Amino acid sequence: MADERETIVIIGAGIIGVSTAYFTAKKLAEKYPVDQRPRLILLEQCEPGCSASGKSGGFLARHWSDGTDTEKLAQFSYDLHAKLAAELGGADKWGYRAVDTFCAEIDRIPVMPAKQHKSSHFRTEAESVVTSIEVIAPRSRRSSPAATTMEYSLPTTPNEENMQPNSTHASIAVPEIESVKVVEPGTVPWLRTNVLTKLRQVGDTANTAQVDPLKLTRALLAEAKARGLEIVKAKVIDVAETGYRPPLIEFTVDNCARGKATIDEEFKVVGPSSSAPASTSLAGNSPVGTQGGWGKPMTNKPYILQLDQGSDIPADKIVVACGAWVTSCLRWEAFRDVSASQIPIQGLRVHYLLAKPKYDLPAQAVFAEINGTVYSGEDAIEIYPRPDGSVFVCGEALDDPEMPPHNPFEPIYSKRATNRLKQIVNDVSPALSFDIIQYGLACHLPVHAKGIPVISKVPNTRGLYVAAGHGCWGILNGPATGLSVSELL
Repeated sequence: MADERETIVIIGAGIIGVSTAYFTAKKLAEKYPVDQRPRLILLEQCEPGCSASGKSGGFLARHWSDGTDTEKLAQFSYDLHAKLAAELGGADKWGYRAVDTFCAEIDRIPVMPAKQHKSSHFRTEAESVVTSIEVIAPRSRRSSPAATTMEYSLPTTPNEENMQPNSTHASIAVPEIESVKVVEPGTVPWLRTNVLTKLRQVGDTANTAQVDPLKLTRALLAEAKARGLEIVKAKVIDVAETGYRPPLIEFTVDNCARGKATIDEEFKVVGPSSSAPASTSLAGNSPVGTQGGWGKPMTNKPYILQLDQGSDIPADKIVVACGAWVTSCLRWEAFRDVSASQIPIQGLRVHYLLAKPKYDLPAQAVFAEINGTVYSGEDAIEIYPRPDGSVFVCGEALDDPEMPPHNPFEPIYSKRATNRLKQIVNDVSPALSFDIIQYGLACHLPVHAKGIPVISKVPNTRGLYVAAGHGCWGILNGPATGLSVSELL
């Protein structure tokens, strides 16, 4: 007998998908007894946190998004991180701690930087006050009576006169805020003072913190699993919609008087009608005795997830939260009315390494800006000592919008970029002339063209949702996004 319980499927086990799973499982566990609880399934083709969610720095800032579209989202999520850490033992489980944060201006180092990711986007004053998330909105009915595609809820293209630059949030940029103050070079004792031209404190323990994102992702996953979450390791091949029949291209065969069969010159495009004429079809015959029709298994669920292994999964609601791979959904039948322009998200390749310093470093995060090079602003080198004794260093965001490999475990790093990163950190700190723990690493950050994550129900659907495009702030905004999507569900 088919399972009559409501089935919710989340695709992607990064921080967004896992946070959604955690808060949804928590709500369902509080609301339903075990035997009546809706099924909650998390699909992941590799491993939890195998891409950006397990390979990013884990820097958190409450105030660095102030004045931007994501201000409220960032503030709420920063506070939610602290709450989760207090409730679930985050200090021990995923290295949550408050940190002092600094921006170090350093004399030019003789390196040959890689081509950086630099893209300028502009918006009008009206666009600067939109909501903190991108909401997918249906196209106006005035455009076409049959229009089923979607477009942005943001205002139209700005005029040339009132243009203001807008970062795509590809990487973290040190903000220009009133609380920034110049401090003595010795405040960060592990930096080389002979190359340091200015040191500014841009955050303190009241408004900046850090986590180990891989440990955070897996800890929340364990909590969700304890509340009934099912985890399935498989790749989604398609999401079919039950009851949907695509239009058919049909032609008729005319038996001429000469006894030769010829194809009629006029092809016919007919809609999905149960009374379609009995003629030869390029699509083949519809199977008999299946409720879904056209080869779809019998189910009362609106969607069927077709997987590369194991059994297909009928579902009532589906959340697509697979980061840089989110546009994969555009190939799925149920997402046929969604266009690439509505979820303009691509992977930005960022390099990083993990190292062991010569001695323990204090709870300080440093953004190293190197004068006279491209390593400044949003391309500063980020250095995060962690409570476990390792140091996370990232940078070298290469401007090569290649499609990420389907397997995040495939090597994608640039050897030249990694060597440059290692050279820079060796030059800025005597403590960072270290033995490398992990070297030659890279991941793809899911970057939205407008710098605003998509957190939305797909309009005109029975239960499809998208949550992706958080860029460098995915770890910060992950918990709030997961909570928001759980409320939508």
